[in-house]
Amino acid sequence: MQFKKDQEVNNTLCIYANASQQIGYGHVMRQIALIEVLLNKQHKVTLFYRDLAPQLHSKLSRMGVVLKCAVDEVALVTILSKADIAIVDDYALSKETIIQLKNTVKQLVIFDDGTYQGPLEFDLIVNPSDVVDTIHKAPRVLQGLDYRLIRSEFKSYRARESFIEKSIFISLGGTDVKMLTPELCQQLVASNDITKLVVAVSSSCSENTLTLLKRLKQHAKFELHIDYPNLARLMSEADIAITSAGGSLYELMYLGVPTIALVLVDNQSQALDSTLNNAAYQCIDFRNEQPDFANAVKQALFLLNSADKKRKLSLYGQQAIDGMAAERIIEALD
Repeated sequence: MQFKKDQEVNNTLCIYANASQQIGYGHVMRQIALIEVLLNKQHKVTLFYRDLAPQLHSKLSRMGVVLKCAVDEVALVTILSKADIAIVDDYALSKETIIQLKNTVKQLVIFDDGTYQGPLEFDLIVNPSDVVDTIHKAPRVLQGLDYRLIRSEFKSYRARESFIEKSIFISLGGTDVKMLTPELCQQLVASNDITKLVVAVSSSCSENTLTLLKRLKQHAKFELHIDYPNLARLMSEADIAITSAGGSLYELMYLGVPTIALVLVDNQSQALDSTLNNAAYQCIDFRNEQPDFANAVKQALFLLNSADKKRKLSLYGQQAIDGMAAERIIEALD
């Protein structure tokens, strides 16, 4: 981020993002990657939200981020009108609010996941998709895998110096919105091909999901982590992983962990169409009312036992994601 000499380093930079059991943690988690670099460069960052899971509230507070709750969109527009830069990473703002923000904020940035109908106008668009071009308009558009944000905690595990053979890491989003993890684990834990089954969820999951997962702890190979502070380590230690086709997929690619990606919602469907599918990961459409768990288990076990396929996915994944997205985005901000 370049500043004129007569400007202070801590120009007002605001981010609007939410995290809850209903929408998951993805928006806020990827913004943390950007926030880390901004704070290291001595910029002051304020995060506005309407919903913010307690765990993330605590994490961001410890990082030094100023946190403020915006009770509604009218309040959000009023507060952000004084911002030099406002970053929106959210699916639910109205078209009217987006237009108002564009007319009041000095520089409006959108993280575009193909959700907002348009075209709408922004000052900068970040669209990390390698498949779907943005439909919105801006003087500058940052498009493609070079803008997939990776948090700093993953940097020291990229070498993957050691991992547990025949182990599987599973994380279907911090909150597992569709409550699929227990059934998937129930079928996998019975396999003799697996030495260890490591599952990571947050305490914001439904009580039923957590109860069912805790029951699986009777199996010696099953390991459950709730609100674990170092997911990068758990991921890097896995032989393969099963995850949703969202942000965690690209974190696993960055680490070089061979991954089966489950498309759980429509805005993840681009993972199916990407040239990375079957090159850097294997993708399964899991949006059916009755997901095919047997197929997911079959593909996971096949991958687990295919050294050649694992090696190819690992190498291609690491080549596709270099972890420098935050620096590129900040450089593009005025």
